[in-house]
Amino acid sequence: MKKEWSETDLAAIAGQLANPTGEGGIKTGEMMNLSNNGMIATTIALLSIQEGNRVLEIGPGNGNHVSELMKLYEITYTGVDISLTMIEEASRRYSEDVLKGNVNFILSDGNQLPFQSDFFDKIFTVNTIYFWKDPVKYASEIYRILKTDGTFNLALATKSFMKKLPFTKYGFQLYDKETAVSLMSEAGFQVQEIIEQIDITIGNMGQPVERDIMVLICTKYAD
Repeated sequence: MKKEWSETDLAAIAGQLANPTGEGGIKTGEMMNLSNNGMIATTIALLSIQEGNRVLEIGPGNGNHVSELMKLYEITYTGVDISLTMIEEASRRYSEDVLKGNVNFILSDGNQLPFQSDFFDKIFTVNTIYFWKDPVKYASEIYRILKTDGTFNLALATKSFMKKLPFTKYGFQLYDKETAVSLMSEAGFQVQEIIEQIDITIGNMGQPVERDIMVLICTKYAD
């Protein structure tokens, strides 16, 4: 029998996706591993990571995918998240790597990024843009901490797909290709390429899903 979701249920799902908290947040983190795995792999593959790069991920969740990333590349990885629950889960999962100093997870406020300017070679984020409190300010922060000639990959599902999901009316800002490109341009980025494809995954309500996604490959050039 198909489950009927109340508006309270839908608002709770949206809240946990925005900021996973407590036991429910831990379960949400596990579900996001399933639903975002393909998008994350695609986004990382398009980053053209080089040995020795400093790589930042915004919104790593519980960091399930980080072990594969660290196997592929000799890099320094940092993940920032607004969820204390996810930071604790990821730090516990990678406690040895954290001690070695090549992996780090940092709690952030979702407004500012606690790094010096021109610090990271590569930055990526998957399905976090919907929750940016001040999108232009936050995109500008990403631009600030990225090195000149560095790459920022922004992955998201399209507005046309996302608006079909009943929980996205609670706190989600949705983007089509034009508005996403406009946001990146306003922050100073040059969008080099947009990869559009269909991602076959498990939805956040447990249902099989074919979703339209895009990855914006953005570059910071010297002013």
